[in-house]
Amino acid sequence: MFITSQLNILNKIIKNQSIPISISTQLEQTYVNLEATLLRAKVLRDFSKSQTVYLIQSHIQAQQSSLAYLFSPFIFANLNKAAIYTTPATEPVLTILNKYYQAEKKVLFKVDDILESLKIYLDLELTELDDVDFVYLSLIKALCRSDISTIFLITHLEIDLDALKQLEQFLKIKIYRIRSVKNSDLKDLNGLDMRQLLFKNKDDTYVQLCSQFAQMNAQLVGLCDTFTTPQMTHLIDDMFYSEHIFEKLSVYSEYMQTLLQSQQSVKLKKIS
Repeated sequence: MFITSQLNILNKIIKNQSIPISISTQLEQTYVNLEATLLRAKVLRDFSKSQTVYLIQSHIQAQQSSLAYLFSPFIFANLNKAAIYTTPATEPVLTILNKYYQAEKKVLFKVDDILESLKIYLDLELTELDDVDFVYLSLIKALCRSDISTIFLITHLEIDLDALKQLEQFLKIKIYRIRSVKNSDLKDLNGLDMRQLLFKNKDDTYVQLCSQFAQMNAQLVGLCDTFTTPQMTHLIDDMFYSEHIFEKLSVYSEYMQTLLQSQQSVKLKKIS
């Protein structure tokens, strides 16, 4: 696929699964010269003033505790770190985000602008892709950005850690694998009560849930910071009580909804 031999290690990142032809074709249509883009990003990464985090999460299904990572970009933003988060637009994800804005609709705008303004960008994959397709597509898109300093692969897929290390070293970027588990830890909840989750007043169930979400995120976010895991856990747990996560989510949602309405207005004017 690549002339540069070191880039061919990309085909080994997911064990026993190379980059699907459909994804290669899509990438070739997106980037005029994919290999040149990857190599250019590698060179420019040394000079980039931005240190953006890129979170890639496999499909989140109903009742899975891995839903905790949906809040990771808002946690990073509270720590003044820019973050791009991408995941397939599954029902649990849309059920949460659609409470705040029309998350299932694509907005046309410059990603860099929103990162500079809000330090958050949620890139929901609306096309139906399986986990292998999605992870490869998202990983390569992330590697094409020179402002990305750290990538998180949050997935149940088997990742070749040796291949990942080789890719890290060649492209001068940190890549962490966070193993997600297909569980049903949230089965006792009849949907998430966002007011209890993100505000101060919580019953015992949500006290425990926030503690679990804080611990899960601390293990991830802590890889980009100097805090100890207990310190980071306490800090994130506090965010679920102090409304800091809600504030970031609210501002981001308002921004996106405004862009959507503006986009729709332009379309209506063109039709009329």
